[in-house]
Amino acid sequence: MKGSRKRGSIHSGSNRLPGAERFAVVIATWCCVVLAACSGGSPAGSATLPVLKLTVFAAPSQSLWLPTLIKALKLDEKQGFTLLITPKPGNVAYTDFASGADPVCYCAAPVAVARFVEQGAAITLLWNVFDLDYFVVTKDPAIKTVSDIAGKAVGADTGTGVWAIGAWLLEQSGVRVADLHIQSATTPTLYASLGAGRLDAAVMGPIDSASLLASPGGAEYRLIKIDREAAWRQYGLHYGIPSITFGVWQSWIADPAHLDLARRLYRANVEAAAFIRSHPGEAAKIISTATTISEDALNHLLADSAAMIDIRPISEYAPAIKLLTQDLMPAAHQLERPLNDTELHAYVSDFKP
Repeated sequence: MKGSRKRGSIHSGSNRLPGAERFAVVIATWCCVVLAACSGGSPAGSATLPVLKLTVFAAPSQSLWLPTLIKALKLDEKQGFTLLITPKPGNVAYTDFASGADPVCYCAAPVAVARFVEQGAAITLLWNVFDLDYFVVTKDPAIKTVSDIAGKAVGADTGTGVWAIGAWLLEQSGVRVADLHIQSATTPTLYASLGAGRLDAAVMGPIDSASLLASPGGAEYRLIKIDREAAWRQYGLHYGIPSITFGVWQSWIADPAHLDLARRLYRANVEAAAFIRSHPGEAAKIISTATTISEDALNHLLADSAAMIDIRPISEYAPAIKLLTQDLMPAAHQLERPLNDTELHAYVSDFKP
């Protein structure tokens, strides 16, 4: 279980291009640099390296961080493959993943993806990437605790894993989600609705909530942490519910060549995470260049990355995901039925790096 963590201020930089387009431009620039270097000692045969296509949420999602570093530091080449990153809005990424159009997703929230599995999607999780905190964000002086949002107009981006886990944690904290007046919207719309007083509060993850605090007028808002550690302790879990994982379709990982690629990506992930821990300032600069997150904010956030980035095989979370998908989510009406043992066994992979 994680202890409390210091939070940094995060805000969007001033960019002429939208986040996804800017990211694409930066990646294209890196590719040009790599090509230019080929005549000067790039690895032999690099042009024929196998390609791993990876879907991530568009900026400012944290699912971009490690793939961005892997490309910038050429950790993919070091591990013998080429990483091709495709950022997409959250709802698009999940739609494509659930349908199988994108069989590989670096943005799989186990709570959200469990619904796809319940509906027949043959998806399996391989490893955890992030463990995050979740917050109720408000400027209403009457809302002092999480339970005070009962009966209130609450905003959330309901198509994301942040809401899926946040909603579950609210239920564990004694808040009936069914009693809330939920308004689903993207993050920019949530900011505007909070500012205009059309929402009493919103449920957000660390990046979006910190971004709001760092924006003009952000000092008016308060963050109320939803206590996830208490939920873990209540159910005797060593590890809680992972926030963001690497997930794939079972048919994809059944190919030995793809399994090999996944293991190479895992090793590159571990190296990128180690780079953040040893060089947080340089990592912040690289990530900031490719996203709309400010470098100063990333400097503050990545300095505490050890508690947020937790790369380990998903099998270590098996007891938590079993409890979640066979008991807690069905009881909270977040799944229409419990996952059966066969579905659960397939969902929680026994992947070994």
